[in-house]
Amino acid sequence: MKTSKSGTFLRACVIVFGIYIALAWIWNSMTGTKFWTPIEMGISAVLTVAFFGGIAWLLTNIGMAVLCGRNPEYQQYRKDGGDPFFDSLPSAVTGGQKELRFECPVCSSPVQNRIDVCGRCGYGADGDSTAYFERYGDLKPVDLVDAKWAGIRDRRNL
Repeated sequence: MKTSKSGTFLRACVIVFGIYIALAWIWNSMTGTKFWTPIEMGISAVLTVAFFGGIAWLLTNIGMAVLCGRNPEYQQYRKDGGDPFFDSLPSAVTGGQKELRFECPVCSSPVQNRIDVCGRCGYGADGDSTAYFERYGDLKPVDLVDAKWAGIRDRRNL
């Protein structure tokens, strides 16, 4: 199950708050002062996540729209509710495993990328990705650079 964006925001605020508490404790222990109160650190954590997270979200979404906006696979990803920023966050922030959109063509186990090595049966470990092409077609995956895609296609055509 995918964590909501507000749940992800709150989780990020708690993580940043924990970091601020640890840094304040170290600073106050070393200097013998009481630099910030927990309430001030909580407000600062929320503002930090909102400001820097907002900038990162904006840049990620604009960048992906510029780089992949005309790719039919990317357009379908966006229509299905995908968000390049939130989907790229680590599980410590999102609170769970990443949603796996693809299946191994041999054993139907979920895999993260359209062309990947299956963790269950090992398909693709030898470089053979023929079954992936048969299942998902010949469109270049959004997450692969052109040079890597060309190498995969060349291995397929050998």
